[in-house]
Amino acid sequence: MAPERNEKCFSFTWNIENVSIFSENVDQSIASPSFVVDDLGGTKWFIKIYARLSKKSNESIGVYLCRKKDDSPVVTMKVKYEIAFVRKDGSVLASEMLTSNFERGVGHGFPAFVKREEVFDTKRSIFLPQDTLMVHCRMWKNCESMLQDVRCFARTRLGLEKRSFFWNLENFSTLESEKKCSYLIKSLQNDATMVSIDLFVTGGVNRDEIIRFELSLQDKAIGYLTFKLSLVDASGNKIVCNQKEFWFDWLSRWDSESEIESECEIECENDYETENESETENEIENFSFFFTRQKLLANKKVFLPNDVLSLHWDCKFYKPDALNLNEIEEVQYGFTSTENKISDAENETGETAAHDGNNDKIPHSNSLIDKVKYFYDKKFLCDVQLKTSTTTFQAHKVILSASSSAFETMFSSNMEDEGSDCVNFENLNDDTVRRMLHYIYTSSVDDLTWESATDLYDAANKYAILGLKHICFSYLKNNISTSNALEALLLADKQADGDLKAAVLDYIGKHGKEMGWRVLINANAEVAAEALCHLFFGN
Repeated sequence: MAPERNEKCFSFTWNIENVSIFSENVDQSIASPSFVVDDLGGTKWFIKIYARLSKKSNESIGVYLCRKKDDSPVVTMKVKYEIAFVRKDGSVLASEMLTSNFERGVGHGFPAFVKREEVFDTKRSIFLPQDTLMVHCRMWKNCESMLQDVRCFARTRLGLEKRSFFWNLENFSTLESEKKCSYLIKSLQNDATMVSIDLFVTGGVNRDEIIRFELSLQDKAIGYLTFKLSLVDASGNKIVCNQKEFWFDWLSRWDSESEIESECEIECENDYETENESETENEIENFSFFFTRQKLLANKKVFLPNDVLSLHWDCKFYKPDALNLNEIEEVQYGFTSTENKISDAENETGETAAHDGNNDKIPHSNSLIDKVKYFYDKKFLCDVQLKTSTTTFQAHKVILSASSSAFETMFSSNMEDEGSDCVNFENLNDDTVRRMLHYIYTSSVDDLTWESATDLYDAANKYAILGLKHICFSYLKNNISTSNALEALLLADKQADGDLKAAVLDYIGKHGKEMGWRVLINANAEVAAEALCHLFFGN
C-alpha cells in the first residue's frame, strides 16, 4: 500500500556521474555516501547498486537500501521505503516499494530492479542524460508518522580520464620481425607512466605478418581502460581497426565507501545466489591489428604514406582511488512534501507508477518540451522523413523549422513539391542525425565525445542549428589537446569558423612543438603553414 500523499518522509536523491563504466557484465557495485535519518533513531543508511548480483538477475541491475552497523539501541526496525530511477524533473522511470525489517549491517531491496539493456542501451538517453543516473529513495516509519520532511542530496562521480593521441611509426616496411616498438601513456598530473603499449610484427599463416599489441598496466590505480584504435590514411581519414575494454582487479582496492562494502550483508527478497568467479584478467593484455603488414604494404600509398604507419588512439581510464567524488551535497529540513515529491510516482488514484517504463500515457508535466518529445518518441503526427544511407527517421516539419532557418527555408520553398516529405542525409551517419534530432526536440545533448562533437558541429553548421553549434563549439574549445588540435584546425578552416580557429591557434602557440604535423601538411599545406607561423612567430 502506497503512503498517503501528505505523509512525511525522508527523501534521498543521489546523482551518479560517468556511470557508463558501470555497464560491464561484472560483479561490480557502487555505494552512495552514508546518510543519517534522525526520525529513525539517528540510524545511518546508504544505497547500493549492483551491475550484476546473481545468475538469476544476470541481465538486471540490483538496487538495495542498506543500514550501517550503527550505535542505535534499536536492533531491528521496520521501514517502508521506495527506490526509483528518475529523470531530472523527478518523473519516475522505474520504481519499487517494500516494507522490510532492517537489522544493523543488513540491506534489503530489489535484485532485478531494471534491465541493464534499457539503462545502458535501448533507453539510454532517458535514463542517463549527460551519462548521469539519478536515484531517488523515500523512507517512512512503519505505522508511525515522521516529525518533518527531510531531503538529502548526494553526488558520486566515477573518475574517468580521457586521452587521445597519434602514434607514428616511421620506416614501417623495414621493421624487423619481433622487434618491439613502445609507446608510453603518461599522466597529465605527474608525468608518471600509466600504461605502456608495445607493438610487434610476428609471423602468421600463409606468411602474413600479424601486427600485435601488448598493453601493460603501470598505474595500479587504474581499474578500467577502454580504447579505440584507428589507422589514419594518407587523406587523414580514420579507419577503426580495434576497440576493446579491460577491467582490472580494482574491486579489491576500492569501494566508494570501503567500510560499507565489508559491513553490509545484502538480504534479497528473492533467492540470493552469490557468485565467486575467479579473476581472469591479468595486468598485461594482448590484441591484434585489423590489417596484416602485407595488406598495408599492398596499399602503401593509402595506408603508409612516406612509409609511416599513423595510428590514432582514443582512450578512457577509470581510476577509482584518485578521481572519485562521493559526498553529501545538501540536507533540507521541513520542506513541503506536496511541492517536491516525484511527479510521476503516483497517479490520480494514488497508485504507484509501474516500474517497467512502458506507460503510454502522456506525462503529467506541463512543460511543452516534454510533450513535444513525447510526440517524437511515439512518432505521432510526423510529416517528414530524414533518410541516411541506412536509416529513416520520422520528424515534424514545424519543429525542425522552428530550430533551423535552413529547414524553414527548405520546407517553405518545397511545400508544393512531391518530394518535400523526405530529406536525404546521406552525408551524415545515423548517430549524428539521432543526436541532432535529440537536441531539436529536447534542447539538450548527451554524452559528447570528440568524434561525435566534430560530426555534430559539422551538421549544426550546415543546417544552421545555432544552439547546437554553440554547444559543440564549447565542447571542442574546452577539449583541445596535442592529439586533436590539428584535426580541430582543419575543421575550423573547413567551416570558416574564426572563433574556433583562433582558439586552436592559441593552443598551438602554447603546445605546438609537442605535436606531429605530417597529417596536417598532407591534408592542407596552407593551413599547416599558417599554424606553423603562429607557433614560431606568434600573432
